[in-house]
Parts: sequence; C-alpha cells; structure tokens
Amino acid sequence: MLPKTKPWIGLLLFGFLAGCSESVPKTVEQKYDLAIEYMDKAQYAQATPILLEVIDENPGTRFATFSHLKLGDAWMSSGDTEDNFNSAEIQYRIFLKDSPSSHLVPYVLNRLIELNYRRNISLFFNETYAFSRDPGHFRKIIKEYQRFFLLYPGSLYRQDSVEYLAKAERALAKHEFLIGRWYLDHQLYPSAIARFQNTLQVYPNFEDRQEVLAQLIEAYSFNQQPERAKEMQRIYDQHFK
Repeated sequence: MLPKTKPWIGLLLFGFLAGCSESVPKTVEQKYDLAIEYMDKAQYAQATPILLEVIDENPGTRFATFSHLKLGDAWMSSGDTEDNFNSAEIQYRIFLKDSPSSHLVPYVLNRLIELNYRRNISLFFNETYAFSRDPGHFRKIIKEYQRFFLLYPGSLYRQDSVEYLAKAERALAKHEFLIGRWYLDHQLYPSAIARFQNTLQVYPNFEDRQEVLAQLIEAYSFNQQPERAKEMQRIYDQHFK
C-alpha cells in the first residue's frame, strides 16, 4: 500500500509541474522569443536549434523568414570557421530571397560584406601564406559593395561597408605584392615585374607602394633592363626622397 501524501505537499508538487510545463515554449511566437533571448545573451548554441525548429515547423511564415536572418547572425557570432561562415551566408541569402523588400536588407548586405572579409583574412596573411590561394572572397566584397551602394547609397551601414571595401582592396594589393616577391626570390623576373606593375597600377593607394616600387627597380635590374630600372628609380626619388 502506497503511503499517503500530505495535501500541502501535493499542491506544491502540482504547482511545480505546472510551472515547468509553462516554461516550455509551445507556440511559434514563444519559440522565436526564446531563441531571441538566447541570442541577446550570446548563447548561440542554445538559440540555433530553436530557430531551426521554427523554420522546419513554420515554412513560409514571417517567423521562418526572420529565423533565417537570426541564424545567420548566430553563426557569424559563433567563431571564424569556414563552416560557420558558409552556414551564415546561406541563411542570409535565403532571407534576401524570401524578403527582398525588407527594411533589413541593407543590414544583411552589410553583413555579407563583413562575412566575406572575415572568411578569408584569418588565414590569408599568416606565416604559411599560400601563393595559390584564390583571393576571390576579397573580390566578392567589392561586388557586394557595388550592389549595396547602388541600392542603398544613404544607408546607415554604408560607412561599415566602405571600411571593409578598403580592407579588401588592401588585401588584394598585398596578395599581388607577395606573389611578386615570391617570383623575385625565385628569379622569375618577368613574372615579378608584371605583378609589381599591376599592384602599382590597380592599387595606387596601397600603403606599401614605396616597397613595391623598390622591388620593381630590383626586378628590372636583375632582368637586364637598366633603363627601366633608372626610370623607376627617378619616380622613386621623386616621391619618396
């Protein structure tokens, strides 16, 4: 025979269970709000499965649309890994497709510009620089910015995008310069000259322009082109002496 439970203990137990059942989100609104609470606390691992659940259970709704956006933000904030960046980009582009007239489109385009910068910069200039690395993500930033500026020239996010554009252009210039240096070190002088010339012509505001010009002078000298070397030396002296 089971022991009898005192009435007040039963009431406490009932209240505890009722409170627990109410804390579990049931409606789409409750689930979305809970995910946003996790996002606000930077608890992205907890927010992500809830947002995915909202999308799976409510396709085509505004909750699903904004869950794609929030998933992009969650993965962007979870760490600079290729998987995170790829997942974030997919979610952002789904949002743009599903909600092309949203007031948040400028924000998402700006996030894509930032994403493509961060995706490549973490490994681009480390000690094991890969000369075959395709700097396509930096070029993608320029295309994304052109789209952004064309559609939203007065956006509040424009300044952030301009800064990432400038960073991308510096990265591309650095890429050209480093490859030119590699060619020069390996006595591939015509290839080095071509890279240095391209760096100077395409990126006239490159911060290491003085060093590029100095390397170009050296490349012309080793390539038995003394007149071109003297011409570059005159330009060097005019601008940097």
